[in-house]
Amino acid sequence: MILQDKVALVTGGTAGIGRATAIAFAAAGAKVVFSGRREAERTSATIRELGAECLYVRSDVSSELEVKALIEKTVATYGRLDFAFNNAGFGTVPKPLHEQSIEDFDSMMATTLRGVFLCMKYEIQQMITQGAGVIINNSSASGLIALPGTGPYRTHLRSL
Repeated sequence: MILQDKVALVTGGTAGIGRATAIAFAAAGAKVVFSGRREAERTSATIRELGAECLYVRSDVSSELEVKALIEKTVATYGRLDFAFNNAGFGTVPKPLHEQSIEDFDSMMATTLRGVFLCMKYEIQQMITQGAGVIINNSSASGLIALPGTGPYRTHLRSL
C-alpha cells in the first residue's frame, strides 16, 4: 500500500493501458479518479473488488471546460491530486495519408495533443497549489515505428 492516502487521476481509464494503470494505482493503495468517453462500470467494479476507492468522471480531454471540471471534481472529492497519468488518445483510421480527412486529423490531434496540454495545464495548477505532484504522459511506440496507413498519427508523435 505504498500509495495509501494518495490520489491518482488516469485519463482514458476505461480500457487498455489506462484501465490497467487505474487498477495498478488502486492495487498500490491510491484513491483513483479515472476518466474517459466510454462505459466505466468494468473498471469501477475491478477497483472496488480491490477494496479501493474510485470515481469515474466522463470527460473528453479535447474540451478545456471538461478537463477543468475533471480536475475540480477530483480535488472537490479527495482534496488533492498526487499523480496524473495522461493516457487518453487514439489514432486515425488506417488508410493512405492522401486519403485522410482533415476532420479525422483534427479530431485525433485535439485528443492526443491538445488533450495532454489541457490536462497538464490544470494538473500543474493544482500541484503548484498543494506543493507537489507527479505527471506522467503516456505515448505510443507508434511514433518510432512506421506502419502503412497511419501517417497523421505517426507524424504528430514524431514531433513531440
